[in-house]
Amino acid sequence: MSPVYEHETIIDRLLQTAPGLEVWWDSSPLVYSHWSESLIAGAPAGQQQTLAAQLRRLYDPSNSAATLFTGVTTNPPLSYQAIQADPARWTAWVEAFARSHPDLDARQVAWELYKEIVRLGAREFLPVYERTDFRYGHLSAQVNPYDCYSEERMLGQALELSSLGPNIAIKIPGTYEGVQVIRELTARGVSTNCTSGYTVPQFIAVAEAVQAGLLEARVRCTDLTGWRSVITYMSSRWESAAAFIEQAREAGVELSPEDIRWAGVAVFKNAYRIFRQRAYPSKLLICSLRLGPQVGGEMRCWHVEETAGGQVIFTLPPPFLTDLFTRVPDLKFEPRIRSEVPADVMARLRKVPYFNAGYEPDGLTPREFNRIPALLSTMKQFQGAMDKIAGFTSETLSAAKTAAMPA
Repeated sequence: MSPVYEHETIIDRLLQTAPGLEVWWDSSPLVYSHWSESLIAGAPAGQQQTLAAQLRRLYDPSNSAATLFTGVTTNPPLSYQAIQADPARWTAWVEAFARSHPDLDARQVAWELYKEIVRLGAREFLPVYERTDFRYGHLSAQVNPYDCYSEERMLGQALELSSLGPNIAIKIPGTYEGVQVIRELTARGVSTNCTSGYTVPQFIAVAEAVQAGLLEARVRCTDLTGWRSVITYMSSRWESAAAFIEQAREAGVELSPEDIRWAGVAVFKNAYRIFRQRAYPSKLLICSLRLGPQVGGEMRCWHVEETAGGQVIFTLPPPFLTDLFTRVPDLKFEPRIRSEVPADVMARLRKVPYFNAGYEPDGLTPREFNRIPALLSTMKQFQGAMDKIAGFTSETLSAAKTAAMPA
């Protein structure tokens, strides 16, 4: 019988579907208090006390070792949100850092600001890392998305970021070049999280690179204490690519919203089946989660419902967690990750080249990873976030310089 907690949450029910299932926080830990306070303030007065207790159960910044979250994912947009949540704090930091490093330009200071947000976030989860004997509590920090096709620059940034804390895993994009970097980082004992993953061929290529890197690490007698490998599937980003609908129409297939959601779930189910069969050391993570579809007038969440019950990771951003707590708080879960996608749905999806490329183990060659539509759009968004961090830094330095000028 599963334990019942006084302030049991929807996340407790999800965790009870499999002993190896993990739930991560998909944002900087620095914004959790701001988000939770806003959610509590917006709840009915009679529910605020219970909701506050539930959110502390998920993560209590004053006692982070007791959190239900066993890891953290961040990226440039999420790091920029940490700046937006407390601009006064980061304005002061930029001004102080620039004064002590006058030789750095605004973009270099922006990179140091990004690293500081990573460092502080990882420090918040260090108690989890230590309490679990270095098994959990990693924070994923991403290399500069502008360098997603440069092995040399990604490797250099990865080593720089990993030096900020023992529990930092490096997010490397699932490009052709990124796969090579993941192999080298693994050989050096650096934890990794492959981001911008959308297809089974990518997941397999990364898992094989990790295996090869582990073999090299053992030959080198590399210290693998605290090492782990995670491979991320950006579900709704893959589902929502315009190429999916366009190719379906060209094939004479009219896909319903339910079909599209099933397609995203099918890719993850197939990847999970292959990973279990081949006993890869990497763990699959699903992100970019959304509510839906509505079934019989009732809101569902197939992204979670249909993938619950496995040795997988769910990473939950603040907006999605808000939806879980406010729109579907009574949602129940069963172990369904091994259940089959309806045959009629698969028959329709099989007619669409975009789906087959993502679903089949050999649907794409490694060189084709760099042309995946969802990867291109995601990298563009992440690059824009890095530009915003640089813009914040530049404006802060410019304002400080103006203020220092004599009247």
